[in-house]
Amino acid sequence: MKSQEEKKTRRVPTRMTQGQYERIRKKAEERNMSVSAFIVETASHSEQAALIPSLLRIQNLVNLAAGACEETAPGIAAEMRKEAAELWSSLK
Repeated sequence: MKSQEEKKTRRVPTRMTQGQYERIRKKAEERNMSVSAFIVETASHSEQAALIPSLLRIQNLVNLAAGACEETAPGIAAEMRKEAAELWSSLK
């Protein structure tokens, strides 16, 4: 049974354009979520979501650097990839 704090007791009517709704609905559908759950999840984690494009760019840089030193220093390349994997895991 859910605690009192976990129970969803608030309704927040929201107005949006049809286009906005369709974009939100599509993103929610891609994640197998309801529109309501998607909006709550996205709003609750908006700071993290804003970081994702930057984190992906950093991952690409790590991959490029590791690839560049793969032949001459495979140990360093493996360490770079391991460190990047650990960082990604810590963000979950």
